[in-house]
Amino acid sequence: MDVTILLVEDSPTDAAILSAALDDVGCQWPIQIAQTGDDALALLGQIDCRSHVHPQLILLDLNLPGKTGHEVLREIKRNEVWQAIPTIVLSSSATPNDIYKSYQLHANAYITKPTNFSDYQLMAQKIYDFWLKTAQLPART
Repeated sequence: MDVTILLVEDSPTDAAILSAALDDVGCQWPIQIAQTGDDALALLGQIDCRSHVHPQLILLDLNLPGKTGHEVLREIKRNEVWQAIPTIVLSSSATPNDIYKSYQLHANAYITKPTNFSDYQLMAQKIYDFWLKTAQLPART
Protein backbone atom coordinates (compact mmCIF):
# COMPACT_ATOMS: atom_id res chain seq x y z
CA MET A 1 0.00 0.00 0.00
CA ASP A 2 1.84 3.08 -1.22
CA VAL A 3 -0.46 5.71 0.26
CA THR A 4 0.60 8.74 2.21
CA ILE A 5 -2.81 10.16 3.13
CA LEU A 6 -5.90 8.03 3.69
CA LEU A 7 -9.04 10.17 3.37
CA VAL A 8 -12.15 8.44 4.71
CA GLU A 9 -15.01 10.47 3.27
CA ASP A 10 -18.34 9.30 1.87
CA SER A 11 -19.09 12.54 0.01
CA PRO A 12 -17.34 12.61 -3.38
CA THR A 13 -17.78 16.40 -3.39
CA ASP A 14 -16.11 16.87 0.00
CA ALA A 15 -13.32 14.47 -1.01
CA ALA A 16 -12.74 16.36 -4.27
CA ILE A 17 -12.73 19.73 -2.48
CA LEU A 18 -10.23 18.59 0.13
CA SER A 19 -8.02 16.92 -2.48
CA ALA A 20 -8.07 20.12 -4.59
CA ALA A 21 -7.33 22.27 -1.53
CA LEU A 22 -4.35 20.07 -0.58
CA ASP A 23 -3.11 20.20 -4.16
CA ASP A 24 -3.49 24.01 -4.23
CA VAL A 25 -1.27 24.38 -1.15
CA GLY A 26 1.49 22.29 -2.71
CA CYS A 27 0.79 18.91 -1.18
CA GLN A 28 1.99 16.34 -3.70
CA TRP A 29 1.51 13.38 -1.37
CA PRO A 30 -0.68 10.60 -2.78
CA ILE A 31 -4.22 10.46 -1.38
CA GLN A 32 -6.26 7.26 -1.18
CA ILE A 33 -9.99 7.79 -0.68
CA ALA A 34 -12.20 5.30 1.13
CA GLN A 35 -15.93 6.07 0.99
CA THR A 36 -16.98 3.88 3.92
CA GLY A 37 -15.53 2.88 7.24
CA ASP A 38 -15.44 -0.72 6.10
CA ASP A 39 -13.46 0.29 2.97
CA ALA A 40 -10.98 2.20 5.14
CA LEU A 41 -10.44 -0.77 7.44
CA ALA A 42 -10.05 -3.09 4.43
CA LEU A 43 -7.38 -0.76 2.99
CA LEU A 44 -5.59 -0.63 6.33
CA GLY A 45 -5.90 -4.42 6.53
CA GLN A 46 -3.68 -4.67 3.47
CA ILE A 47 -0.75 -3.33 5.48
CA ASP A 48 2.01 -5.87 5.71
CA CYS A 49 3.06 -6.07 9.36
CA ARG A 50 6.63 -6.94 8.34
CA SER A 51 7.18 -3.95 6.05
CA HIS A 52 5.35 -1.34 8.12
CA VAL A 53 4.28 0.47 4.95
CA HIS A 54 1.26 2.53 5.93
CA PRO A 55 -0.42 5.88 5.40
CA GLN A 56 1.38 8.75 7.09
CA LEU A 57 -1.92 10.42 7.98
CA ILE A 58 -5.61 9.50 8.19
CA LEU A 59 -8.32 12.13 7.67
CA LEU A 60 -11.56 10.63 8.99
CA ASP A 61 -15.15 11.81 8.59
CA LEU A 62 -17.56 10.78 11.35
CA ASN A 63 -20.78 10.40 9.37
CA LEU A 64 -20.10 7.36 7.23
CA PRO A 65 -22.35 4.63 5.86
CA GLY A 66 -21.93 1.35 7.71
CA LYS A 67 -19.33 1.73 10.44
CA THR A 68 -19.30 5.25 11.82
CA GLY A 69 -16.15 7.32 12.03
CA HIS A 70 -16.05 6.72 15.79
CA GLU A 71 -16.20 2.95 15.23
CA VAL A 72 -13.39 3.17 12.66
CA LEU A 73 -11.33 5.35 15.00
CA ARG A 74 -11.80 2.82 17.80
CA GLU A 75 -10.51 0.01 15.56
CA ILE A 76 -7.56 2.06 14.31
CA LYS A 77 -6.41 2.98 17.79
CA ARG A 78 -6.85 -0.58 19.12
CA ASN A 79 -4.76 -2.10 16.35
CA GLU A 80 -1.07 -2.44 17.20
CA VAL A 81 0.03 -1.80 13.60
CA TRP A 82 -2.26 1.19 12.90
CA GLN A 83 -2.47 3.00 16.25
CA ALA A 84 0.59 5.19 15.68
CA ILE A 85 -0.81 6.63 12.44
CA PRO A 86 -1.98 10.18 13.22
CA THR A 87 -5.73 10.28 12.74
CA ILE A 88 -7.52 13.60 12.33
CA VAL A 89 -11.28 13.65 12.59
CA LEU A 90 -12.61 15.97 9.89
CA SER A 91 -16.35 16.35 10.39
CA SER A 92 -19.22 18.72 9.73
CA SER A 93 -20.28 18.15 13.34
CA ALA A 94 -19.18 20.67 15.94
CA THR A 95 -21.15 19.09 18.77
CA PRO A 96 -19.23 18.83 22.04
CA ASN A 97 -20.19 15.15 22.36
CA ASP A 98 -18.64 14.23 18.98
CA ILE A 99 -15.49 16.18 19.80
CA TYR A 100 -15.18 14.66 23.28
CA LYS A 101 -15.82 11.12 22.05
CA SER A 102 -13.23 11.51 19.28
CA TYR A 103 -10.52 12.54 21.71
CA GLN A 104 -11.63 9.85 24.13
CA LEU A 105 -10.99 7.37 21.30
CA HIS A 106 -7.50 8.89 20.84
CA ALA A 107 -8.01 11.08 17.78
CA ASN A 108 -4.90 13.19 17.24
CA ALA A 109 -6.98 16.23 16.28
CA TYR A 110 -10.56 17.26 15.56
CA ILE A 111 -11.35 19.77 12.82
CA THR A 112 -14.79 21.00 11.80
CA LYS A 113 -15.18 21.04 8.02
CA PRO A 114 -15.10 24.52 6.49
CA THR A 115 -18.08 25.83 4.56
CA ASN A 116 -16.26 27.44 1.61
CA PHE A 117 -13.27 26.66 -0.59
CA SER A 118 -10.99 29.43 0.70
CA ASP A 119 -11.46 28.11 4.25
CA TYR A 120 -10.75 24.58 2.97
CA GLN A 121 -7.49 25.90 1.49
CA LEU A 122 -6.56 27.52 4.80
CA MET A 123 -7.34 24.30 6.68
CA ALA A 124 -5.43 22.23 4.09
CA GLN A 125 -2.43 24.55 4.44
CA LYS A 126 -2.42 24.10 8.22
CA ILE A 127 -2.74 20.32 7.96
CA TYR A 128 0.02 20.20 5.35
CA ASP A 129 2.35 22.54 7.25
CA PHE A 130 1.99 20.81 10.59
CA TRP A 131 1.27 17.15 9.92
CA LEU A 132 3.22 16.61 6.69
CA LYS A 133 6.08 19.12 6.94
CA THR A 134 6.71 19.78 10.65
CA ALA A 135 5.62 16.82 12.78
CA GLN A 136 7.80 13.73 13.01
CA LEU A 137 5.61 10.90 11.74
CA PRO A 138 6.11 7.13 12.05
CA ALA A 139 8.82 5.87 9.71
CA ARG A 140 7.85 4.28 6.42
CA THR A 141 9.95 1.61 4.79
